[in-house]
Amino acid sequence: MSSRKLKLPSSKLALAVVCLVVLSLLGCGYHFAGTGGQAPGDIKSIAVDVLQNNTAEIGLESVFTNAILNEFIRWKRLPIKPRKQADGVLGGSIAKIQIREVSHVDSDKTLTSRVTITLKLTLKRVETDEILWKKDYSYYEEYVETGNSLDTALLRRQATNKIAEYLAEKIYIDMFEEF
Repeated sequence: MSSRKLKLPSSKLALAVVCLVVLSLLGCGYHFAGTGGQAPGDIKSIAVDVLQNNTAEIGLESVFTNAILNEFIRWKRLPIKPRKQADGVLGGSIAKIQIREVSHVDSDKTLTSRVTITLKLTLKRVETDEILWKKDYSYYEEYVETGNSLDTALLRRQATNKIAEYLAEKIYIDMFEEF
């Protein structure tokens, strides 16, 4: 009794498997984060206002506004335009910053601190000022207290930049995934 085996060249077999996986993922509605759904209100372009800085931390408005702009530019899904030419405008504020000690070397010396930043954002239709999307965000990062105020300030700024990058990505994804 002879048994016959189906032999496909390994590259053809691999291609067939990949095609089956892709087709099955597409069939179930799967998509990568930030690539599914429509923009709120079916807007086709967006302007990004400089966020209001309601904290005492100088320069946060630039850090967070630039991070959000960079995220939209990176994905190229919703063109950035000047306010008068855009369908929607994303704006809001850096509502709060909190800095708390997390761990200590001893009772008088802090080892790490946590910076938490809260944003309040809205997306409005330019023509009517109708609110299309509204959400609050909060995230934190920890940094080392070095004992040198310049070094610690640099580490806190780096933590703030990480928060801005994380929240910008989250904002972009949420804006498309919720609709």
